[in-house]
Amino acid sequence: MTVVRTFLTTSLLSLVLAAGACKEPDPYAFETHVANIKDPAKRASGFTGLEELVKTVVTSEKKDERLAEFVEKVIPVLEEVWAEAPEQHEKILLMLRDVARPEAAKIWNNALSLDGSSEARKRSMLALEGIRKAKAVGSIDTVIEQLEKLLENPKNDDGAEEEGGRVRILMCETLGALRDKKAIKVLIKVLSQPRDKQPPSVHRAAATALGEIGQPGDNNEVVDALLTVTFRVPDLATSKNVGVRAKQALVAIGDPAIPRIIDMLRGKHEEVQKLAAEASGEQAGLNQLVIAQTAASILGAMGSPKAVDALLEIYPKNDCVAAAPEPKKEKKEGEEEEDGGETIAFAQLRAVVANALGLIGDPKATDALCQCSLTSKNPGDMFEILGALGRVGGTKAVDCLTVAIKTGVYSDDAVEKPFLLEPRWESARFAILAAGPDDLPKIEEAMAAAAADATVKKELDAWKGGLEVAKKCKADKECFLTTLRDSSADWFAREKAAYEVAKLAEGDPKMAAEIAKAYKVRDADARVTMAWLPAKMLRDKKCPECAAALQAVLDAEKLTTDAKYQAAVLLARDTIAKLGHEDAAAAPAAAKK
Repeated sequence: MTVVRTFLTTSLLSLVLAAGACKEPDPYAFETHVANIKDPAKRASGFTGLEELVKTVVTSEKKDERLAEFVEKVIPVLEEVWAEAPEQHEKILLMLRDVARPEAAKIWNNALSLDGSSEARKRSMLALEGIRKAKAVGSIDTVIEQLEKLLENPKNDDGAEEEGGRVRILMCETLGALRDKKAIKVLIKVLSQPRDKQPPSVHRAAATALGEIGQPGDNNEVVDALLTVTFRVPDLATSKNVGVRAKQALVAIGDPAIPRIIDMLRGKHEEVQKLAAEASGEQAGLNQLVIAQTAASILGAMGSPKAVDALLEIYPKNDCVAAAPEPKKEKKEGEEEEDGGETIAFAQLRAVVANALGLIGDPKATDALCQCSLTSKNPGDMFEILGALGRVGGTKAVDCLTVAIKTGVYSDDAVEKPFLLEPRWESARFAILAAGPDDLPKIEEAMAAAAADATVKKELDAWKGGLEVAKKCKADKECFLTTLRDSSADWFAREKAAYEVAKLAEGDPKMAAEIAKAYKVRDADARVTMAWLPAKMLRDKKCPECAAALQAVLDAEKLTTDAKYQAAVLLARDTIAKLGHEDAAAAPAAAKK
Protein backbone atom coordinates (compact mmCIF):
# COMPACT_ATOMS: atom_id res chain seq x y z
CA MET A 1 0.00 0.00 0.00
CA THR A 2 2.82 2.40 0.84
CA VAL A 3 4.48 1.65 -2.52
CA VAL A 4 1.23 2.44 -4.37
CA ARG A 5 0.77 5.73 -2.44
CA THR A 6 4.36 6.76 -3.21
CA PHE A 7 3.88 5.93 -6.88
CA LEU A 8 0.69 8.02 -7.07
CA THR A 9 2.30 11.01 -5.34
CA THR A 10 5.30 10.91 -7.68
CA SER A 11 3.03 10.69 -10.72
CA LEU A 12 0.91 13.64 -9.66
CA LEU A 13 4.02 15.77 -8.99
CA SER A 14 5.33 14.87 -12.45
CA LEU A 15 2.04 15.94 -14.02
CA VAL A 16 2.11 19.28 -12.20
CA LEU A 17 5.71 19.91 -13.28
CA ALA A 18 4.90 18.93 -16.83
CA ALA A 19 1.90 21.26 -16.87
CA GLY A 20 4.09 24.11 -15.62
CA ALA A 21 6.68 23.38 -18.26
CA CYS A 22 4.02 23.57 -21.01
CA LYS A 23 2.38 26.76 -19.73
CA GLU A 24 2.34 29.55 -22.35
CA PRO A 25 4.01 32.88 -21.38
CA ASP A 26 1.49 35.49 -20.24
CA PRO A 27 0.95 37.94 -23.16
CA TYR A 28 -0.37 40.55 -20.70
CA ALA A 29 2.87 40.59 -18.72
CA PHE A 30 5.54 43.08 -19.77
CA GLU A 31 8.19 40.57 -18.67
CA THR A 32 7.14 38.19 -21.45
CA HIS A 33 7.90 40.66 -24.21
CA VAL A 34 10.94 42.15 -22.49
CA ALA A 35 12.53 38.67 -22.38
CA ASN A 36 11.98 38.26 -26.12
CA ILE A 37 13.30 41.77 -26.89
CA LYS A 38 16.53 40.97 -25.06
CA ASP A 39 17.02 37.89 -27.26
CA PRO A 40 18.13 39.00 -30.77
CA ALA A 41 16.58 35.86 -32.26
CA LYS A 42 13.15 36.67 -30.77
CA ARG A 43 13.38 40.48 -30.82
CA ALA A 44 11.00 41.10 -33.71
CA SER A 45 8.20 39.03 -32.15
CA GLY A 46 8.95 40.64 -28.79
CA PHE A 47 8.37 44.11 -30.18
CA THR A 48 5.22 43.02 -31.98
CA GLY A 49 3.80 41.57 -28.77
CA LEU A 50 4.79 44.62 -26.74
CA GLU A 51 3.22 46.93 -29.30
CA GLU A 52 -0.11 45.09 -29.03
CA LEU A 53 0.06 45.12 -25.23
CA VAL A 54 0.70 48.88 -25.13
CA LYS A 55 -2.40 49.50 -27.26
CA THR A 56 -4.42 47.63 -24.64
CA VAL A 57 -2.75 49.30 -21.66
CA VAL A 58 -3.29 52.91 -22.76
CA THR A 59 -7.06 52.34 -22.92
CA SER A 60 -7.41 50.15 -19.83
CA GLU A 61 -9.07 51.08 -16.54
CA LYS A 62 -5.77 50.47 -14.75
CA LYS A 63 -3.84 52.66 -17.17
CA ASP A 64 -1.84 54.62 -14.57
CA GLU A 65 -0.83 51.49 -12.67
CA ARG A 66 0.21 49.64 -15.83
CA LEU A 67 2.13 52.60 -17.23
CA ALA A 68 4.09 52.91 -14.00
CA GLU A 69 4.99 49.25 -14.51
CA PHE A 70 5.98 50.04 -18.11
CA VAL A 71 8.35 52.74 -16.88
CA GLU A 72 9.98 50.36 -14.42
CA LYS A 73 10.22 47.22 -16.56
CA VAL A 74 10.26 48.28 -20.20
CA ILE A 75 11.88 51.68 -20.67
CA PRO A 76 15.30 50.55 -19.29
CA VAL A 77 15.29 47.63 -21.77
CA LEU A 78 14.36 49.91 -24.67
CA GLU A 79 17.27 52.17 -23.74
CA GLU A 80 19.54 49.11 -23.63
CA VAL A 81 18.63 47.81 -27.11
CA TRP A 82 18.20 51.18 -28.88
CA ALA A 83 21.64 51.28 -30.48
CA GLU A 84 21.59 47.65 -31.67
CA ALA A 85 18.00 47.59 -33.01
CA PRO A 86 17.65 50.49 -35.52
CA GLU A 87 15.02 48.54 -37.44
CA GLN A 88 12.76 48.81 -34.35
CA HIS A 89 13.21 52.55 -33.77
CA GLU A 90 9.89 53.53 -35.31
CA LYS A 91 7.97 51.01 -33.19
CA ILE A 92 9.76 52.16 -30.06
CA LEU A 93 8.99 55.83 -30.74
CA LEU A 94 5.36 55.15 -31.56
CA MET A 95 4.92 53.21 -28.32
CA LEU A 96 6.63 55.89 -26.26
CA ARG A 97 4.50 58.58 -27.87
CA ASP A 98 1.33 56.67 -26.96
CA VAL A 99 2.54 55.94 -23.43
CA ALA A 100 3.52 59.61 -22.97
CA ARG A 101 5.74 59.21 -19.92
CA PRO A 102 8.52 61.77 -19.36
CA GLU A 103 10.88 59.00 -18.20
CA ALA A 104 11.43 58.18 -21.88
CA ALA A 105 13.42 61.41 -22.36
CA LYS A 106 16.75 59.62 -22.84
CA ILE A 107 15.44 57.63 -25.82
CA TRP A 108 13.80 60.69 -27.34
CA ASN A 109 17.07 62.59 -26.97
CA ASN A 110 18.87 59.83 -28.85
CA ALA A 111 16.28 59.96 -31.63
CA LEU A 112 16.58 63.73 -32.10
CA SER A 113 19.25 64.03 -34.75
CA LEU A 114 18.91 65.14 -38.37
CA ASP A 115 21.35 64.22 -41.11
CA GLY A 116 19.22 65.00 -44.15
CA SER A 117 17.80 61.47 -44.43
CA SER A 118 14.07 60.76 -44.40
CA GLU A 119 14.60 58.17 -41.66
CA ALA A 120 16.23 60.68 -39.30
CA ARG A 121 13.51 63.20 -40.07
CA LYS A 122 10.77 60.71 -39.25
CA ARG A 123 12.50 59.65 -36.01
CA SER A 124 12.87 63.26 -34.92
CA MET A 125 9.23 64.07 -35.60
CA LEU A 126 8.01 61.05 -33.63
CA ALA A 127 10.34 61.93 -30.77
CA LEU A 128 9.09 65.52 -30.68
CA GLU A 129 5.48 64.36 -30.62
CA GLY A 130 6.30 62.16 -27.64
CA ILE A 131 8.23 64.86 -25.78
CA ARG A 132 5.43 67.37 -26.25
CA LYS A 133 2.71 64.93 -25.21
CA ALA A 134 4.62 63.76 -22.13
CA LYS A 135 5.86 67.25 -21.16
CA ALA A 136 9.30 65.66 -20.92
CA VAL A 137 11.37 68.51 -19.49
CA GLY A 138 14.38 66.19 -19.51
CA SER A 139 14.53 66.71 -23.27
CA ILE A 140 14.45 70.49 -23.38
CA ASP A 141 18.21 70.96 -23.69
CA THR A 142 18.38 68.50 -26.56
CA VAL A 143 15.48 70.13 -28.41
CA ILE A 144 17.15 73.54 -28.04
CA GLU A 145 20.49 72.15 -29.22
CA GLN A 146 18.97 70.48 -32.28
CA LEU A 147 16.91 73.56 -33.16
CA GLU A 148 20.08 75.66 -33.04
CA LYS A 149 21.69 73.22 -35.48
CA LEU A 150 18.74 73.45 -37.86
CA LEU A 151 18.91 77.24 -37.81
CA GLU A 152 22.51 76.96 -38.94
CA ASN A 153 21.77 74.22 -41.47
CA PRO A 154 18.08 74.45 -42.48
CA LYS A 155 18.50 72.15 -45.50
CA ASN A 156 18.15 69.20 -43.09
CA ASP A 157 14.57 70.36 -42.60
CA ASP A 158 13.71 70.83 -46.29
CA GLY A 159 15.14 74.33 -46.42
CA ALA A 160 13.03 77.46 -46.59
CA GLU A 161 10.22 76.27 -48.85
CA GLU A 162 6.71 76.67 -47.42
CA GLU A 163 6.16 72.91 -47.38
CA GLY A 164 9.42 72.52 -45.45
CA GLY A 165 10.23 73.47 -41.88
CA ARG A 166 8.07 70.78 -40.32
CA VAL A 167 10.69 69.64 -37.82
CA ARG A 168 11.44 73.22 -36.79
CA ILE A 169 7.71 73.82 -36.31
CA LEU A 170 7.45 70.75 -34.06
CA MET A 171 10.51 71.86 -32.10
CA CYS A 172 8.97 75.28 -31.47
CA GLU A 173 5.64 73.71 -30.52
CA THR A 174 7.43 71.33 -28.15
CA LEU A 175 9.35 74.16 -26.48
CA GLY A 176 6.08 76.04 -26.08
CA ALA A 177 4.44 73.01 -24.47
CA LEU A 178 7.39 72.58 -22.04
CA ARG A 179 7.09 76.27 -21.12
CA ASP A 180 10.62 76.64 -19.79
CA LYS A 181 12.20 80.08 -19.82
CA LYS A 182 15.51 78.70 -21.07
CA ALA A 183 13.91 78.22 -24.53
CA ILE A 184 13.30 81.95 -24.99
CA LYS A 185 16.69 82.73 -26.52
CA VAL A 186 16.48 80.17 -29.32
CA LEU A 187 12.85 81.07 -30.07
CA ILE A 188 13.82 84.72 -30.48
CA LYS A 189 16.54 83.53 -32.85
CA VAL A 190 13.90 81.64 -34.85
CA LEU A 191 11.78 84.80 -35.13
CA SER A 192 14.82 86.72 -36.32
CA GLN A 193 15.48 84.46 -39.33
CA PRO A 194 15.01 86.13 -42.72
CA ARG A 195 12.13 85.08 -44.96
CA ASP A 196 14.48 83.57 -47.55
CA LYS A 197 16.01 81.22 -44.97
CA GLN A 198 12.88 80.04 -43.20
CA PRO A 199 9.18 79.68 -44.15
CA PRO A 200 6.71 81.91 -42.25
CA SER A 201 5.08 78.79 -40.79
CA VAL A 202 8.15 78.40 -38.55
CA HIS A 203 7.98 82.05 -37.48
CA ARG A 204 4.32 81.49 -36.57
CA ALA A 205 5.18 78.48 -34.41
CA ALA A 206 7.96 80.37 -32.62
CA ALA A 207 5.64 83.30 -31.87
CA THR A 208 3.01 80.98 -30.41
CA ALA A 209 5.63 79.19 -28.31
CA LEU A 210 6.83 82.48 -26.81
CA GLY A 211 3.24 83.26 -25.88
CA GLU A 212 2.85 79.85 -24.22
CA ILE A 213 6.00 80.41 -22.18
CA GLY A 214 4.55 83.81 -21.34
CA GLN A 215 7.63 85.22 -19.63
CA PRO A 216 9.27 88.23 -21.29
CA GLY A 217 12.40 87.88 -19.20
CA ASP A 218 14.33 90.73 -17.63
CA ASN A 219 14.37 92.91 -20.75
CA ASN A 220 12.27 93.64 -23.82
CA GLU A 221 13.84 91.10 -26.18
CA VAL A 222 10.78 88.86 -26.38
CA VAL A 223 8.33 91.72 -26.84
CA ASP A 224 10.52 93.45 -29.43
CA ALA A 225 10.96 90.23 -31.41
CA LEU A 226 7.19 89.73 -31.50
CA LEU A 227 6.50 93.34 -32.49
CA THR A 228 9.05 93.44 -35.30
CA VAL A 229 8.42 90.03 -36.88
CA THR A 230 5.05 91.28 -38.18
CA PHE A 231 6.81 93.90 -40.29
CA ARG A 232 9.88 91.86 -41.20
CA VAL A 233 8.26 88.66 -42.44
CA PRO A 234 5.64 88.98 -45.19
CA ASP A 235 2.94 86.36 -44.73
CA LEU A 236 -0.39 85.36 -46.19
CA ALA A 237 -3.46 87.38 -45.21
CA THR A 238 -5.04 84.69 -43.05
CA SER A 239 -6.44 84.45 -39.52
CA LYS A 240 -3.34 82.51 -38.42
CA ASN A 241 -0.53 84.46 -40.07
CA VAL A 242 2.62 85.74 -38.38
CA GLY A 243 1.02 89.02 -37.29
CA VAL A 244 -1.97 87.31 -35.68
CA ARG A 245 0.23 84.76 -33.91
CA ALA A 246 2.54 87.52 -32.63
CA LYS A 247 -0.46 89.48 -31.32
CA GLN A 248 -1.82 86.46 -29.48
CA ALA A 249 1.61 85.84 -27.94
CA LEU A 250 1.74 89.43 -26.70
CA VAL A 251 -1.77 89.03 -25.29
CA ALA A 252 -0.57 85.94 -23.41
CA ILE A 253 2.43 87.84 -22.02
CA GLY A 254 0.12 90.62 -20.84
CA ASP A 255 0.98 93.80 -18.97
CA PRO A 256 4.81 93.48 -19.12
CA ALA A 257 4.53 93.99 -22.90
CA ILE A 258 2.48 97.19 -22.73
CA PRO A 259 5.29 99.82 -22.47
CA ARG A 260 6.98 98.70 -25.70
CA ILE A 261 3.66 98.46 -27.55
CA ILE A 262 2.88 102.02 -26.46
CA ASP A 263 6.32 103.07 -27.75
CA MET A 264 5.30 101.56 -31.09
CA LEU A 265 1.93 103.31 -30.94
CA ARG A 266 3.68 106.66 -30.48
CA GLY A 267 6.29 106.06 -33.18
CA LYS A 268 9.09 105.58 -30.66
CA HIS A 269 9.99 101.94 -31.26
CA GLU A 270 13.34 102.34 -32.98
CA GLU A 271 13.48 99.01 -34.79
CA VAL A 272 9.90 99.20 -36.05
CA GLN A 273 10.52 102.75 -37.30
CA LYS A 274 13.65 101.56 -39.08
CA LEU A 275 11.71 98.75 -40.75
CA ALA A 276 9.10 101.27 -41.88
CA ALA A 277 11.77 103.49 -43.40
CA GLU A 278 13.29 100.54 -45.27
CA ALA A 279 9.98 98.94 -46.32
CA SER A 280 9.66 97.89 -49.93
CA GLY A 281 8.11 95.13 -52.01
CA GLU A 282 5.38 93.33 -50.11
CA GLN A 283 5.87 95.64 -47.12
CA ALA A 284 5.72 98.88 -49.15
CA GLY A 285 3.25 101.36 -47.68
CA LEU A 286 4.30 100.73 -44.10
CA ASN A 287 3.94 104.05 -42.29
CA GLN A 288 3.16 105.33 -38.82
CA LEU A 289 -0.60 105.17 -39.34
CA VAL A 290 -0.34 101.46 -40.17
CA ILE A 291 2.04 100.92 -37.26
CA ALA A 292 -0.29 102.77 -34.87
CA GLN A 293 -3.27 100.71 -36.02
CA THR A 294 -1.30 97.50 -35.41
CA ALA A 295 -0.28 98.64 -31.93
CA ALA A 296 -3.82 99.75 -31.06
CA SER A 297 -5.23 96.41 -32.17
CA ILE A 298 -2.78 94.56 -29.92
CA LEU A 299 -3.55 96.81 -26.93
CA GLY A 300 -7.27 96.28 -27.44
CA ALA A 301 -6.84 92.52 -27.50
CA MET A 302 -4.81 92.72 -24.28
CA GLY A 303 -7.68 94.59 -22.62
CA SER A 304 -5.62 96.48 -20.06
CA PRO A 305 -6.80 99.86 -18.69
CA LYS A 306 -3.09 100.79 -18.54
CA ALA A 307 -3.24 101.48 -22.29
CA VAL A 308 -6.26 103.81 -22.28
CA ASP A 309 -4.41 107.13 -21.93
CA ALA A 310 -2.01 106.29 -24.76
CA LEU A 311 -4.87 105.23 -27.03
CA LEU A 312 -6.79 108.44 -26.30
CA GLU A 313 -3.67 110.44 -27.22
CA ILE A 314 -3.74 109.16 -30.79
CA TYR A 315 -7.54 108.92 -31.20
CA PRO A 316 -8.41 111.38 -34.03
CA LYS A 317 -11.18 113.60 -32.63
CA ASN A 318 -10.37 117.19 -33.61
CA ASP A 319 -12.94 117.30 -36.37
CA CYS A 320 -14.55 113.85 -36.65
CA VAL A 321 -15.71 114.75 -40.16
CA ALA A 322 -17.24 112.16 -42.44
CA ALA A 323 -14.43 110.05 -43.74
CA ALA A 324 -16.05 108.89 -46.97
CA PRO A 325 -13.98 110.18 -49.89
CA GLU A 326 -15.44 112.94 -52.06
CA PRO A 327 -16.29 111.98 -55.65
CA LYS A 328 -13.17 112.29 -57.76
CA LYS A 329 -13.04 115.27 -60.07
CA GLU A 330 -11.81 114.81 -63.58
CA LYS A 331 -8.07 115.53 -63.55
CA LYS A 332 -6.93 118.23 -65.90
CA GLU A 333 -3.61 118.09 -67.67
CA GLY A 334 -0.78 119.18 -65.40
CA GLU A 335 -3.05 119.21 -62.32
CA GLU A 336 -2.15 117.13 -59.26
CA GLU A 337 -4.81 114.57 -58.34
CA GLU A 338 -6.55 115.26 -55.05
CA ASP A 339 -5.87 112.58 -52.47
CA GLY A 340 -8.50 111.69 -49.91
CA GLY A 341 -6.28 108.88 -48.64
CA GLU A 342 -5.13 110.74 -45.55
CA THR A 343 -8.73 111.36 -44.41
CA ILE A 344 -9.59 107.72 -44.96
CA ALA A 345 -6.45 106.60 -43.11
CA PHE A 346 -7.37 108.69 -40.06
CA ALA A 347 -10.90 107.28 -40.12
CA GLN A 348 -9.43 103.79 -40.19
CA LEU A 349 -7.20 104.66 -37.24
CA ARG A 350 -10.21 106.06 -35.39
CA ALA A 351 -12.10 102.82 -36.01
CA VAL A 352 -9.27 100.63 -34.74
CA VAL A 353 -8.65 102.78 -31.65
CA ALA A 354 -12.38 102.93 -30.87
CA ASN A 355 -12.58 99.15 -31.10
CA ALA A 356 -9.57 98.84 -28.78
CA LEU A 357 -11.09 101.24 -26.24
CA GLY A 358 -14.32 99.24 -26.34
CA LEU A 359 -12.53 95.95 -25.71
CA ILE A 360 -10.76 97.51 -22.73
CA GLY A 361 -14.07 98.90 -21.51
CA ASP A 362 -12.77 101.77 -19.35
CA PRO A 363 -15.35 104.59 -18.75
CA LYS A 364 -12.49 107.08 -19.17
CA ALA A 365 -12.95 106.69 -22.93
CA THR A 366 -16.65 107.62 -22.97
CA ASP A 367 -16.31 111.36 -23.70
CA ALA A 368 -13.94 110.92 -26.63
CA LEU A 369 -16.06 108.16 -28.14
CA CYS A 370 -19.27 110.12 -27.70
CA GLN A 371 -17.74 113.22 -29.30
CA CYS A 372 -17.27 111.35 -32.59
CA SER A 373 -20.27 109.03 -32.40
CA LEU A 374 -22.49 111.03 -34.74
CA THR A 375 -20.21 113.55 -36.51
CA SER A 376 -18.54 110.83 -38.53
CA LYS A 377 -21.07 109.42 -40.96
CA ASN A 378 -18.77 106.72 -42.33
CA PRO A 379 -19.91 103.23 -41.27
CA GLY A 380 -16.27 102.12 -41.08
CA ASP A 381 -15.60 104.12 -37.92
CA MET A 382 -19.11 105.13 -36.78
CA PHE A 383 -20.19 101.54 -36.19
CA GLU A 384 -17.03 100.80 -34.19
CA ILE A 385 -17.55 103.91 -32.05
CA LEU A 386 -21.14 103.02 -31.25
CA GLY A 387 -20.16 99.44 -30.46
CA ALA A 388 -17.35 100.66 -28.21
CA LEU A 389 -19.81 102.80 -26.23
CA GLY A 390 -21.94 99.69 -25.74
CA ARG A 391 -18.97 97.78 -24.35
CA VAL A 392 -17.78 100.60 -22.08
CA GLY A 393 -21.29 100.97 -20.65
CA GLY A 394 -22.47 103.28 -17.90
CA THR A 395 -25.18 105.93 -17.91
CA LYS A 396 -23.13 108.48 -19.88
CA ALA A 397 -22.50 105.97 -22.68
CA VAL A 398 -26.17 104.95 -22.71
CA ASP A 399 -27.22 108.62 -22.96
CA CYS A 400 -24.97 109.05 -25.97
CA LEU A 401 -26.40 105.94 -27.61
CA THR A 402 -30.01 107.05 -27.06
CA VAL A 403 -29.25 110.18 -29.09
CA ALA A 404 -27.89 107.94 -31.85
CA ILE A 405 -31.07 105.82 -31.72
CA LYS A 406 -33.08 108.93 -32.62
CA THR A 407 -30.74 110.69 -35.05
CA GLY A 408 -27.98 108.36 -36.25
CA VAL A 409 -27.48 108.17 -40.01
CA TYR A 410 -24.76 107.09 -42.43
CA SER A 411 -23.58 109.22 -45.32
CA ASP A 412 -25.69 108.56 -48.41
CA ASP A 413 -22.58 108.13 -50.55
CA ALA A 414 -21.19 105.50 -48.17
CA VAL A 415 -24.05 102.97 -48.06
CA GLU A 416 -27.11 101.97 -50.05
CA LYS A 417 -30.44 103.55 -49.08
CA PRO A 418 -31.85 100.64 -46.99
CA PHE A 419 -28.89 100.96 -44.61
CA LEU A 420 -28.79 104.74 -44.16
CA LEU A 421 -30.53 104.50 -40.78
CA GLU A 422 -28.69 101.38 -39.58
CA PRO A 423 -26.96 103.35 -36.77
CA ARG A 424 -30.39 103.74 -35.12
CA TRP A 425 -31.17 100.07 -34.68
CA GLU A 426 -27.55 99.11 -33.97
CA SER A 427 -27.32 101.85 -31.33
CA ALA A 428 -30.45 100.41 -29.72
CA ARG A 429 -28.77 97.02 -29.48
CA PHE A 430 -25.63 98.48 -27.93
CA ALA A 431 -27.66 100.66 -25.54
CA ILE A 432 -29.70 97.70 -24.29
CA LEU A 433 -26.50 95.70 -23.69
CA ALA A 434 -24.90 98.60 -21.81
CA ALA A 435 -27.98 99.57 -19.79
CA GLY A 436 -28.63 99.14 -16.12
CA PRO A 437 -32.23 98.76 -14.88
CA ASP A 438 -32.67 102.54 -14.49
CA ASP A 439 -31.57 103.19 -18.09
CA LEU A 440 -34.25 101.08 -19.77
CA PRO A 441 -37.11 103.65 -19.87
CA LYS A 442 -35.12 106.24 -21.83
CA ILE A 443 -33.92 103.58 -24.26
CA GLU A 444 -37.50 102.44 -24.87
CA GLU A 445 -38.56 106.07 -25.39
CA ALA A 446 -35.78 106.58 -27.96
CA MET A 447 -36.70 103.35 -29.72
CA ALA A 448 -40.35 104.40 -29.91
CA ALA A 449 -39.32 107.66 -31.58
CA ALA A 450 -37.05 105.87 -34.04
CA ALA A 451 -39.78 103.36 -34.87
CA ALA A 452 -41.63 106.07 -36.82
CA ASP A 453 -39.58 104.79 -39.75
CA ALA A 454 -40.96 101.40 -40.84
CA THR A 455 -37.55 99.96 -41.75
CA VAL A 456 -36.09 100.95 -38.38
CA LYS A 457 -39.12 99.57 -36.52
CA LYS A 458 -38.72 96.18 -38.18
CA GLU A 459 -35.07 95.98 -37.17
CA LEU A 460 -35.75 97.18 -33.62
CA ASP A 461 -38.15 94.29 -33.09
CA ALA A 462 -35.12 91.96 -33.01
CA TRP A 463 -34.10 93.43 -29.63
CA LYS A 464 -37.33 92.59 -27.78
CA GLY A 465 -35.86 89.49 -26.16
CA GLY A 466 -33.01 91.49 -24.61
CA LEU A 467 -35.37 94.14 -23.28
CA GLU A 468 -37.70 91.55 -21.81
CA VAL A 469 -34.97 89.67 -19.91
CA ALA A 470 -33.50 92.98 -18.69
CA LYS A 471 -36.88 94.10 -17.27
CA LYS A 472 -37.63 90.67 -15.85
CA CYS A 473 -34.31 90.01 -14.09
CA LYS A 474 -33.28 93.59 -13.16
CA ALA A 475 -30.19 92.87 -10.99
CA ASP A 476 -30.83 89.18 -10.29
CA LYS A 477 -27.73 87.24 -11.35
CA GLU A 478 -29.37 83.82 -11.09
CA CYS A 479 -32.24 84.97 -13.27
CA PHE A 480 -29.83 86.12 -15.99
CA LEU A 481 -27.80 82.94 -15.58
CA THR A 482 -30.87 80.82 -16.35
CA THR A 483 -31.31 82.61 -19.70
CA LEU A 484 -27.59 82.46 -20.47
CA ARG A 485 -27.59 78.68 -20.04
CA ASP A 486 -30.73 78.15 -22.13
CA SER A 487 -29.51 77.26 -25.63
CA SER A 488 -33.09 77.51 -26.95
CA ALA A 489 -33.58 81.09 -25.70
CA ASP A 490 -33.54 84.15 -27.97
CA TRP A 491 -29.91 84.84 -28.90
CA PHE A 492 -30.08 88.53 -27.99
CA ALA A 493 -31.64 87.71 -24.63
CA ARG A 494 -28.67 85.42 -23.99
CA GLU A 495 -26.24 88.15 -25.04
CA LYS A 496 -27.85 90.65 -22.65
CA ALA A 497 -27.77 87.99 -19.93
CA ALA A 498 -24.05 87.51 -20.52
CA TYR A 499 -23.40 91.25 -20.09
CA GLU A 500 -25.29 91.28 -16.81
CA VAL A 501 -23.67 88.13 -15.43
CA ALA A 502 -20.28 89.67 -16.24
CA LYS A 503 -21.17 92.85 -14.33
CA LEU A 504 -22.82 91.13 -11.38
CA ALA A 505 -20.08 88.49 -10.99
CA GLU A 506 -16.98 90.44 -11.97
CA GLY A 507 -13.82 88.50 -11.12
CA ASP A 508 -15.61 85.15 -10.72
CA PRO A 509 -13.98 82.44 -12.90
CA LYS A 510 -16.99 80.13 -12.53
CA MET A 511 -19.32 82.74 -14.01
CA ALA A 512 -16.78 83.57 -16.72
CA ALA A 513 -16.81 79.88 -17.66
CA GLU A 514 -20.60 79.97 -17.94
CA ILE A 515 -20.29 82.78 -20.50
CA ALA A 516 -17.58 80.92 -22.40
CA LYS A 517 -19.82 77.85 -22.57
CA ALA A 518 -22.45 80.01 -24.28
CA TYR A 519 -20.01 80.83 -27.11
CA LYS A 520 -21.87 78.51 -29.47
CA VAL A 521 -24.84 80.92 -29.54
CA ARG A 522 -26.30 81.18 -33.05
CA ASP A 523 -25.59 84.86 -33.82
CA ALA A 524 -22.10 85.93 -34.98
CA ASP A 525 -22.14 89.22 -33.03
CA ALA A 526 -23.30 87.47 -29.87
CA ARG A 527 -20.39 85.06 -30.24
CA VAL A 528 -18.02 88.03 -30.21
CA THR A 529 -19.55 89.03 -26.88
CA MET A 530 -19.22 85.52 -25.41
CA ALA A 531 -15.58 85.42 -26.51
CA TRP A 532 -14.80 88.88 -25.09
CA LEU A 533 -16.55 88.99 -21.72
CA PRO A 534 -14.67 86.20 -19.86
CA ALA A 535 -11.34 87.99 -20.27
CA LYS A 536 -12.92 91.40 -19.58
CA MET A 537 -14.51 90.31 -16.29
CA LEU A 538 -11.44 88.43 -15.03
CA ARG A 539 -8.70 90.84 -16.19
CA ASP A 540 -5.55 89.41 -14.51
CA LYS A 541 -6.99 86.04 -13.46
CA LYS A 542 -6.58 82.79 -15.38
CA CYS A 543 -9.46 80.52 -16.34
CA PRO A 544 -8.36 77.30 -18.07
CA GLU A 545 -11.98 76.12 -18.01
CA CYS A 546 -13.01 79.20 -20.03
CA ALA A 547 -10.23 78.58 -22.54
CA ALA A 548 -11.17 74.91 -22.84
CA ALA A 549 -14.84 75.74 -23.46
CA LEU A 550 -13.96 78.14 -26.27
CA GLN A 551 -11.37 75.79 -27.76
CA ALA A 552 -13.84 72.91 -27.77
CA VAL A 553 -16.17 74.86 -30.06
CA LEU A 554 -13.32 75.99 -32.32
CA ASP A 555 -12.13 72.38 -32.62
CA ALA A 556 -15.62 71.02 -33.28
CA GLU A 557 -16.25 73.59 -36.02
CA LYS A 558 -12.78 73.43 -37.56
CA LEU A 559 -12.87 73.81 -41.36
CA THR A 560 -16.65 74.36 -41.28
CA THR A 561 -16.85 77.83 -39.68
CA ASP A 562 -18.73 80.35 -41.79
CA ALA A 563 -16.77 83.50 -42.72
CA LYS A 564 -19.23 85.68 -40.78
CA TYR A 565 -17.85 84.16 -37.54
CA GLN A 566 -14.25 85.18 -38.23
CA ALA A 567 -14.25 88.13 -35.80
CA ALA A 568 -15.60 85.86 -33.06
CA VAL A 569 -12.99 83.19 -33.81
CA LEU A 570 -10.13 85.69 -33.64
CA LEU A 571 -11.38 87.15 -30.36
CA ALA A 572 -11.88 83.66 -28.94
CA ARG A 573 -8.24 82.85 -29.74
CA ASP A 574 -7.13 86.06 -27.99
CA THR A 575 -9.13 85.09 -24.92
CA ILE A 576 -7.71 81.56 -24.96
CA ALA A 577 -4.20 83.04 -25.07
CA LYS A 578 -5.03 85.33 -22.16
CA LEU A 579 -6.85 82.89 -19.89
CA GLY A 580 -5.57 79.49 -20.91
CA HIS A 581 -2.52 78.93 -18.72
CA GLU A 582 -1.91 79.00 -15.04
CA ASP A 583 1.34 80.60 -13.82
CA ALA A 584 3.92 79.82 -16.50
CA ALA A 585 6.81 79.84 -14.05
CA ALA A 586 5.35 76.85 -12.25
CA ALA A 587 4.80 74.79 -15.39
CA PRO A 588 8.24 73.11 -15.73
CA ALA A 589 8.27 72.13 -12.06
CA ALA A 590 4.78 70.70 -12.33
CA ALA A 591 5.75 68.70 -15.39
CA LYS A 592 8.59 67.00 -13.50
CA LYS A 593 6.24 65.57 -10.87
